Amino acid sequence: MARDIDFALMLQVLYSKGYSLADIARKTDIAVSTLSYVKQETKRPSAGWQEAINLLDYWLKMTGETPPRVGDYIGVGDE
Repeated sequence: MARDIDFALMLQVLYSKGYSLADIARKTDIAVSTLSYVKQETKRPSAGWQEAINLLDYWLKMTGETPPRVGDYIGVGDE
């Protein structure tokens, strides 16, 4: 069974690398407030995010890495 993409971790990593939520919102058409809630893990992303390409495309362009999955560990700010 495939694990879901960990959008909260993706947003935390992007933010720690200097990408603002405002920039992500502009380029993905996702509201800043929604991105903020998901980043803080106070709101789960909607099921549609698993099929949405906007945030995944942004992630790939900015990091060049495959997106993290639920259960993966990335030490945010450990670089």
